[in-house]
Order: sequence, then structure tokens, then C-alpha cells
Amino acid sequence: MARNLTIRKPTTREMRALEFWLEDEHALQIQRRAYAILYYGLGLDTQAIAKAVAAHPNTIYADLHAFGREGLACLHPLSVGGAPARITLRQLAQLWQWAEASPRDFGLLDARWTLASFREFLVKRRRLLKHISLEHLRQLLKKRIFVFGASNANSSVRIRNALSF
Repeated sequence: MARNLTIRKPTTREMRALEFWLEDEHALQIQRRAYAILYYGLGLDTQAIAKAVAAHPNTIYADLHAFGREGLACLHPLSVGGAPARITLRQLAQLWQWAEASPRDFGLLDARWTLASFREFLVKRRRLLKHISLEHLRQLLKKRIFVFGASNANSSVRIRNALSF
């Protein structure tokens, strides 16, 4: 069942501005919000708008409420979600460098790293990080394409390239 929406409809001038504004390329979030406002002005309900822009109805409600509060100023870039990064680029480069080395290079008995053993190495032995989940570690390692324990002659070049982003 659809909720009641007491948001004002966009004026004709705002509708024209939206159409003109959508001709340029913008971030997908901003385009979605602009289409939601435009379709709302054309008389579509939130369920139909959600289907048209392939978004959840709650997202459409949030977009329309933002329009109700701010007008077309709501089309500014939306904030990036999530917590701020807690791992610096220097820590990330060091993490990747150690991951490319063999555990035996550090006096460990294992022939290859596992996620659990590498996490223990980073947190308890080297104290590079205070804590990190296995999934976050896996995602960080996935950003770089390498095999645990394999030596790589051009690893310093790749680390320098990673630091340039």
C-alpha cells in the first residue's frame, strides 16, 4: 500500500529545468533523483517511479522529501556512505608488500598465507592494524591481483601505482 505524500509538485519552470539538467551527464544517484522528481511532476505515484528508475520505493520517498525541503538544490552530489577510511595508503602498501612475501621470510613455519594467519600477522606480530575483519582483509587483498607468497619482480612499481590514486 502506498503512503500519502504531501510533497508539492514541481512547477513548470522546475520541470523544464530538470529536463535541461538531465541532458548533461551526472552521477547515477543525482540522475535517479532528478528522474524521480520529474516523474512525480508528471503524475506518477512512488511505486511507478520506483519501478521506472529501478530503485526501492523508500529511496524515492527520500528523494521526494529532499525535493520538498530543498527544491532543485537537492540535486547536488549526495554524500558518500560508510565510515571514513581507517587504513592509510602507507599501511595499505605495507600490507600488500607483506602479502606478496612468503611467511617463511618472517620466520613463520607456514609455506603460504591464509587469511586468518595473515590477519594474525598484521595485528599481533607487526601491529600494523589494531583489528581487521577477515572479509575486509579479503577485500583489500582483492584490490591487488597477486598470489600469496609468490615473488613478484615489479611489486614496487605496482605499489607506487597504487599510491597514486
